[in-house]
Amino acid sequence: MIDPISLTLIFFAGAAASAAVASFWKDIKAWAAQAIGYIIDTIDWAVEVTSDAYAYVVKEGTRIYKRSEVFVRNLITGATRTQYRREEISRYDIPDEAREDLDRKGKLLAAQYSIS
Repeated sequence: MIDPISLTLIFFAGAAASAAVASFWKDIKAWAAQAIGYIIDTIDWAVEVTSDAYAYVVKEGTRIYKRSEVFVRNLITGATRTQYRREEISRYDIPDEAREDLDRKGKLLAAQYSIS
């Protein structure tokens, strides 16, 4: 059993804590609302949809890259952006038909711009 002095101290400590919380309750609610708002804004910002991926083989000089491209739209803001990944590949990893097509187009472009 709790003695009367301890019970009185617990009662007054609880009353003091309640008074402290009550005096700052508006500030606590404002802070909590702001924190929840930041969390929700962060979650909303991440709600996005993507298009199907488009894949290309790109030749730049003597290097050949495979490039995949995706369009991303944010559902909240409506903003659309392009994200892509580019990776260099060996000339030997390209099918013969695609390599011949790249060589033909490269020669046409070089002739058009007088590139040696």
